[in-house]
Amino acid sequence: MMFLYTMLIADHITKKYNTLEVLKGVDLEVKKGEIVAIVGSSGAGKSTLLHILGTLDKPDCGHISINGSETSLLKGRQLSDFRNSHIGFVFQFHHLLPEFTAMENICIPGLIAGKDSKKDIRQRAGELLQILNLSDRATHKPGELSGGEQQRVAVARALINRPDIVFADEPTGNLDSVNAKELHQLFYKLRDEFSQTFVIVTHNEDLARLSDRELLMKDGRIVG
Repeated sequence: MMFLYTMLIADHITKKYNTLEVLKGVDLEVKKGEIVAIVGSSGAGKSTLLHILGTLDKPDCGHISINGSETSLLKGRQLSDFRNSHIGFVFQFHHLLPEFTAMENICIPGLIAGKDSKKDIRQRAGELLQILNLSDRATHKPGELSGGEQQRVAVARALINRPDIVFADEPTGNLDSVNAKELHQLFYKLRDEFSQTFVIVTHNEDLARLSDRELLMKDGRIVG
């Protein structure tokens, strides 16, 4: 696949908690439409790096640029608005709101962004439900969905604002092998059809092996 341009640049990212150095100068570039898997043992710094790249945490040192915007310079409401409009997140646990339907959960980030009408947001959510083979589950609440369906709803929610990049932290960690494989295939479908960019932290060897690029973290550094 031909990648279009550089979507993410991280330059010498460091992070320390008290005296513990978690990240020790991480450099990373990701192209638009690329699926990058970050692997490594527990404690290597993978999730910390992902949270910093996704603006959920701040680095002690270094610069991060997403689609030309230097996120490390953004603060407060400006940062949260950028995050909601340009970044999608998928976590091991779906974090769907139990009192809302699948459709309503997907729409929430779009309503928060306030850039489109409710009608347009619902239309976009309906399109995502169709792409993810969930159209018949739109009115179901999370408790009425299988684990795989819940995670696909979480993916749709991550995509509702057409993000520049999706960060996924152990997205298959709570799924059985069948649902994990389906989620892998979904990521590749979104990459192939929409040039969606993904950075995925995973212990799943199949997902890592099938990504466009696999990066190994060890002791706070990318070593391979």
